[in-house]
Amino acid sequence: MYLLKEIEKYTEGKIVNGNPETKLQKYCLTTDNHKKGEFFIPILFKNVNREEFIIDSVKDGAIGFMINKNSEQYIQIVEQVQKINPNICIVEVEDVNQAVYQLGLESRRRNKDKPIIAVTGSVGKTTLCSLISNVLKTEIKVLHDFENRNQNTRWHVSQLLMYFENYDMAVIELGISDKGIMTQLSKLVEPSIAVINNIGMAHINNLKNKETVLEEKLHITDCIKDKKILFVNTNDEYLQSVKKSDSYELREYNSQEAYDIKEENGKLSFKIKIYGKETEFHLNLYGRHHISNIALAIKIGEIYHIRYENIVDAINQFQPVDGRLKVLKNDKRNIIVIDDAYSCSSIEAVKLGLETANKMPSQRKIAVLGRMEALGEQATAMHEELGAVFQELNFDYLYTTGGYKKQLAKGATKAFEEGKIRKFKTTEKLIKALDEEIKDGDLIFVKGANIQCFDRIVEVMKEKYEVG
Repeated sequence: MYLLKEIEKYTEGKIVNGNPETKLQKYCLTTDNHKKGEFFIPILFKNVNREEFIIDSVKDGAIGFMINKNSEQYIQIVEQVQKINPNICIVEVEDVNQAVYQLGLESRRRNKDKPIIAVTGSVGKTTLCSLISNVLKTEIKVLHDFENRNQNTRWHVSQLLMYFENYDMAVIELGISDKGIMTQLSKLVEPSIAVINNIGMAHINNLKNKETVLEEKLHITDCIKDKKILFVNTNDEYLQSVKKSDSYELREYNSQEAYDIKEENGKLSFKIKIYGKETEFHLNLYGRHHISNIALAIKIGEIYHIRYENIVDAINQFQPVDGRLKVLKNDKRNIIVIDDAYSCSSIEAVKLGLETANKMPSQRKIAVLGRMEALGEQATAMHEELGAVFQELNFDYLYTTGGYKKQLAKGATKAFEEGKIRKFKTTEKLIKALDEEIKDGDLIFVKGANIQCFDRIVEVMKEKYEVG
């Protein structure tokens, strides 16, 4: 929590309206779902200038906002919001994005003795963070982005840290899209334990190759402190090459720590040791990739002395979050929808989802795919490569839309009979055609770039076919 005068101090800004003693307890960076009492921080993100949403936020009950002092809309915005609320809190700053980062750094300084677990990787960061948090929160008050928005830029992490005073530790997801960003994030969170889960092709448009991705991910340890542990998943061939360092203790985890592994109808059962005690799990989870995540969550639970029974309960109760390989069913009609719709930025993530769906029994399988984003000059080749993956799978239909639908369809041509690949100009037209095609016994796998809003497809499926 900050007072308005503290926002002014730590951002090197200036209060232009409002009581300096006003307590600001809620902070918002997004453009929708504004809530009464929030302090709106209109960052520039993904080329969207969020200043245009300031007036709407005030109408919705925002207590105040930041604004760039050189904004072209400055006078117009300030005059309009003062008419709506003469007591509105306004802080002008040199740069809103830098200002929220400065508040994040100050929040970390205020909570310097509290441990943070920082997780990075190209695929599955959100699910891994959720699993670790589920284990720790059985006994510790853990700060975590429980809305699982996958917003892991330095600005969104800064916003999260502004709530840190109400918690005892944090589990935070860190993502990068270019060189130099991880160093800034490491400085921001100063992790006690850092985790690199895998190295893939996400954001390869800027990072060019996996070697560079690994090099940049390793900067997560730049400001590591306290326990100074780096965990790497040695199921990943690139992470097997990480060398020991005087800066941190290198520890490994992988799925080989489990044994007697069985997959029945896609569900997992296995044995693994917790505090040296053999423990058997039968989980409603699909895909072996969950095993390495569970192995790590157990190790971290042991480090923080979480009781055995609480670790077991947390793992048994864990469910994938919305949009990340979450399996939705209508058992009466035997319809399965695999909701992997939140994001699509690497070919590894799409393959993982398709392979998981391929193992699940169904009468027919329908893949609904959008484009993969942030692939740069490799986008054409990688969409064709993704299409070719279907030659190793047993899918009956491919529905696709987005900028690379032709390349995806071209790569998939050999895997499907004529007429079984369908390309659509818009998501709405895809939804309409899909709705006409679905039958009892079908499995529908949904994945696309976040900007395509494939969650709408899932919502239609939930409503019409009562999957859940």
